[in-house]
Amino acid sequence: MTDKSMFSEDEWKALSEAPLYVTLAIVAVGEHGPISMVKEAAASARLLAQPGNRGPATELIAAISHDAQSHEARHDTKQHRGKSLDETVDEAITQLGAAATALGRLPLEEAVEVRGWLVDIAGAVADAAKGVTEREQAVIDRIRVALGGTATEAADKPDTTGSAS
Repeated sequence: MTDKSMFSEDEWKALSEAPLYVTLAIVAVGEHGPISMVKEAAASARLLAQPGNRGPATELIAAISHDAQSHEARHDTKQHRGKSLDETVDEAITQLGAAATALGRLPLEEAVEVRGWLVDIAGAVADAAKGVTEREQAVIDRIRVALGGTATEAADKPDTTGSAS
């Protein structure tokens, strides 16, 4: 079972910031007002607080989630926001590259589960307000690829978010 000690400080930081970058990228492309933004933030917070059973990666995801909820991680993520919405999305997705590198150190089954959890966060945030738009789906696909997955991987994985799609 993998834990935080397997990663360098930079790798762990990348993993613990990944849920925040995923959320930031989706919120940036969403068509929403203040109520929708609250719903999107709540969806992200729900999957951070209760990531669910993720097989062999459950404990690792719980540790990532715990650190992602820290003030330091949220503060560090704010420093990377771009000036325009497109720049914000691009920067957030670029930052996921370091997390993908860290995922490459994991046993394949754990890496797939962590990546799936991060993509599930993106899907939950996108779906929280008014359903997933084409633009949000395109960003979800970019997130999945940035994390080492394929754009078509979603069709092969059952929904583990507990939401009805």
